[in-house]
This record gives sequence, C-alpha cells and structure tokens, in this order.
Amino acid sequence: MKKPKSQSEANSAALIKTSPKRLFETLMEQTADRIYIKDEKGRFVSASYALAEMHNYTDRHDVEGLTDFDLFSQEHAQQAYDDEQKILETGEPMINKVEKETWPDGSITWVSSSKAPLYLQDDTLVGIIGISRDITAEKKAQEQLAEREKRLREQNEIMRADYESAKKVQSIMIPGRVPKIKNIAIAYKWKPMTSVGGDILTFPRNPKNKLLFFLGDVCGHGVSAAFYTILLKYFCHQAAENYENDPKAFLKHLNEEVKERIKEGFITGLAGHFSHTKQDGSRTLHISNAGHRKILIHRKHQNEIEEVQLPPGIVLGLPGSQASENREITLHIGDRFYAFTDGIAEASDPDGNEFGNPAVIEHLEKTRSLPIQESIESLYEVVAKYTQSPTQQDDITLLGFELN
Repeated sequence: MKKPKSQSEANSAALIKTSPKRLFETLMEQTADRIYIKDEKGRFVSASYALAEMHNYTDRHDVEGLTDFDLFSQEHAQQAYDDEQKILETGEPMINKVEKETWPDGSITWVSSSKAPLYLQDDTLVGIIGISRDITAEKKAQEQLAEREKRLREQNEIMRADYESAKKVQSIMIPGRVPKIKNIAIAYKWKPMTSVGGDILTFPRNPKNKLLFFLGDVCGHGVSAAFYTILLKYFCHQAAENYENDPKAFLKHLNEEVKERIKEGFITGLAGHFSHTKQDGSRTLHISNAGHRKILIHRKHQNEIEEVQLPPGIVLGLPGSQASENREITLHIGDRFYAFTDGIAEASDPDGNEFGNPAVIEHLEKTRSLPIQESIESLYEVVAKYTQSPTQQDDITLLGFELN
C-alpha cells in the first residue's frame, strides 16, 4: 500500500506545479527590494510593488511604460540610462554599484544596484533586469563613521602636536639652568619613560647664591605627570626667592603650594644646598627629604660608598605631609654624592628581579676612576641593559656632585 504524503510534501509538490508567472507575481508583490525589468529604451516593463510604492504608486503596474526620467531628477536618470545602455552594448552586468538617487525635491537616497542584460530563449537581447536595495541608512552610518574617524585623526594630530610641544617645553625647563660652582662638579641624567615624564631636577637661583637643588618624582607618568613637574619648577623658583639655608622650609613651601593642586597621587622630593668652602676644601651638604630617604656618599679616602639613610619625611601632596629634619653631611675633596629616582634601583629583568641598590653601589664603585658624568651615564646604560627591554620601565633621574 502506497504511503500517504505528509502535508509538507504535499505543499512542496503544489509549489513545484505553480506556474512561473504566479511565482514571479508573488515575488514582485512581496519583496522589499526594488526589482524591475526594462526594455532597450529604458522603459519599465515590470516593477515590484516596493519600487512603485516608493514613487507613490498604489499599483505596481502603473509604473509600466515610464522611465527613470519620469521618476527621478535629470542627474540621476541620465546616469542610470547611461549605465544601462553600456550593459546593453557590452553584455556585461553591473554588480552592487552604489548609486546616488537625487529626487525632484532635492532629497538624496542611496541604493546598491545590480543590473544584467535580459535575453529571450533564442538569445535575443530585449532589455535589462535589475534589483536595487536601499542602503541610505548604511550610507549615512558610514559617512558618520568617516566623519568621526576624521575628527579623531584631527584630535590625534592636535594631541600629538601638544605632546611634542610639552616635550620641548619640559626638555628646556628640566633641569634648566645648571649653575657653575667653583670646586663642585655637577652631573645629571634626566630620561623620561616616554617623551615626557614625572621626574624633575632643578637648580633654582637664591639670594645667597648657594648651590640649591631639588630632585622630585611625581606619581604617575606621561603628560599629566609632566604638567606637575612644570608647576613644581615654578614653585621651586618661587620658594628659592626667600631661601634661608633651610631645605626643610623649602620643601614645606612646595607642599603648601601643591597639596591643593594635586588631586591624585603624591610627590617624593629631595632638596638641599652646599655651604661655602671651608679652609680644608670641605663643604657641608644640608639636606631634607619628603619620602626620598636614601642617598649615596662615595668617600674617596676610604674608597667606599656609604648608603645614607636620611631622617623620615612624608611625601608631598598628601594630608599630613611633612619634610624631614635637616641633615648635615660633610664632603671632602674627591668625595661624591649620588641621588636617583626609583626608576634605577627598581628596574627589573624579565623575571621580575629588581636591579637594586647593592648593584647600583657596585657599579658606581667600579666606575670611580671615570669622571662623575661618565659614571652616571654608565650606570644608566647598565640598568637599561639589565631590563632586556627596548623601552624604559620608569622615568629616571640621576644626580651627582663631586668636590674637587
């Protein structure tokens, strides 16, 4: 006994038997795309309901016999006609061409159009068949995206120019004027992690013409930290105008200025000055710190480096910040002083091992015979090599003095 067909199979069979004309009519009535057939003169032979509706026709057959010149502006109609004549001449289809539609009222829409030559069974060319899909929303979205990208590029160019300007300004201002002091060699290395950074070194002028210095490290990196270094530079010179041989008071003045201006983070600092030369050629270094407690003194006579732990001081910019008590350190002829920000000792290798103060001391001892500037440059190079990284891990500043 023959198995009865299911309803699905019956529907499929009925669909196959449906006449091509009925299927075509259904397609032209139901599709959301604008489908059309034109003769060789560009007249509509058939059009989908979506196309007719777009032109305010309730019956798609009302479009038959019209041309694009009846429906669109002269500009768009002429372009469409030229494209279709080229298809008829060459037999080559046009696939997914983005076309601009200009309407009589001046409004503009966009479509993606595909058109192909239409042949009869005997290969007689009788016209074209085409389909257009409205992409106005996509086109506007693309234009908006392009405009946003353009603005972003412009903003990036402005930021890049501002960044370069900040780099130039900071490189001029830090350290700025380096004084020439009789019998004291001054050496330094200032190297931001990026083009600009948060380390500062400055030698502000003061009424008593002492060798006054400030070494600081703003929490953070990049442009925001760099802005604070410029601010610090100004406040350092402001504080130096009334400097009375008191590094602690100097740091207190800085803290009063920055604590209301730095909203996040903090600043470590080290300030000091040298007294005038004594009869034996020695000088006294008067120094105070705010969270920067370690310095190194290389004693020539003993040929060893002394790691000096300064009195405790609280970093600048936080509630309760307070500089340390002043410390006096006597330096004799040939002695060296070193100070540096944490980008040196805390530089780490690929396994996370820090370079550390012992390695700093060891290298400075090895390079004792070099001029102090060369010794500092050599230390920087050794640390850079230790990290095995093409980029610097932190801002780095080294400062050195040698009595001679």
